[in-house]
Amino acid sequence: MAEIFLTGATGFVGRHLVPALIREGHHLRCLVRSASKAQVLRALGCEVVVGDLLDSRGWQDSLQGTELIIHLASLHRGTPSQIHRTNVEGTAQLVTAARAHNVKRIIYLSTVTATNRPAWPYAHSVWLAERLIQESLLGFTILRCSVIVGPGDPFLGGILYLARHWPVVPIVGSGQTKFQPVSVHDIVQCILRAIAKGQYANRTLTIGGPEVLSYDQIVRTVLEALQLEKRVIHLPRRATRFFVRGLERLGMDTPFVPGHFLVRDHIASSQTVIEDAFGFRPHTLREVLETILADGVAHP
Repeated sequence: MAEIFLTGATGFVGRHLVPALIREGHHLRCLVRSASKAQVLRALGCEVVVGDLLDSRGWQDSLQGTELIIHLASLHRGTPSQIHRTNVEGTAQLVTAARAHNVKRIIYLSTVTATNRPAWPYAHSVWLAERLIQESLLGFTILRCSVIVGPGDPFLGGILYLARHWPVVPIVGSGQTKFQPVSVHDIVQCILRAIAKGQYANRTLTIGGPEVLSYDQIVRTVLEALQLEKRVIHLPRRATRFFVRGLERLGMDTPFVPGHFLVRDHIASSQTVIEDAFGFRPHTLREVLETILADGVAHP
């Protein structure tokens, strides 16, 4: 069993991963920004380190004896400078501290949209973080994931909210942007296998679910799962973006997430990576929706 230092433990994937790691017998040190989030993690059996990823002075000594880092923490929305600081500079501090404390390996959760294009702040920041990890001299496994879905996720959660509570279901833009939704439970299993088996060392794997679906098809699948018949309308992308930003500046939450505004497809390079590389069948979108509806968790 491994001594693991985990970032992003209280995020969507982290909330599903932590219990699985505990069940496997691993010892976890979880970096969290707020002491208020520590109680739940301690109750699960984790050691909690309160600190900021951007200030390694507060947590780097906690890497003593660590064998593996699992790096989930990232900032998806904010100004370009905020995104760069968290995702790039934060990763740089993590890598530097890891090398200073003889950590052997890091597993990094990335995205299929990672790109060397500064015009896409989040996707570019993740691409830069990947480069830092690959050039760090640490052993690494990078999992580039399509949109991750499951109980409590903001992507399907937002669509479910709209479908249940709005008289019509709005789709931003054409609705033809392609996604390859992958279950959070499948991502957890991939991480567990990456920890246990050396065959994933120093590899970057692009992971998606078994289906490539347009956003429009995802919305209609959600409506079918809810057994609802509602009108679907398409909204101009630019006008909706400004409307949502205005509401957010007023402190009003919306079910729209940044991914709804992206025009790039979220598709893995192969639909068989999970089956071929990790040895199990990934869940379909309908199976994920069944789990969400059974758990009664739709919107975080």
